[in-house]
Amino acid sequence: MTTIDWLKPLVLLGLFVSGPQLAAAAEPAGVVYHVDSSDRAVMAMRNITNHRKIYPELPIIVVALADGVRFLLDGTRDARGNSYAAMVEPLAMDGVIFKACGNTLNANSLDADDLSFGVEVVTSGVAEIGRLQLEKGYAYIKP
Repeated sequence: MTTIDWLKPLVLLGLFVSGPQLAAAAEPAGVVYHVDSSDRAVMAMRNITNHRKIYPELPIIVVALADGVRFLLDGTRDARGNSYAAMVEPLAMDGVIFKACGNTLNANSLDADDLSFGVEVVTSGVAEIGRLQLEKGYAYIKP
């Protein structure tokens, strides 16, 4: 019997034992959308709307940082003149959580009062994305 013949049963046993754990790890606790450009915000909102249609109960959090925070500012509009709030509000009412980076707000002399109603502020957008992935098991999407 060669070494490879001897290892085959151990490899198969390892796959059998870890199989359920691998399947459990593949199902995320939720999804975090990373938006760092307001130019991509419309696409992100469409992606989230489509995502919601297929998985209506899946927790979704949008973390905006850098230029991406702009679409969460109260009264802002996209390049076509459409209100971002008209896209954000229905998603928020459907349970999607929107978070803005406090570092970005501070760097631009903005505060929570400048944001659309219901948007949460986190100290660091990047740190929040990492926390959601590592501590909460969220899948990461960047449209």
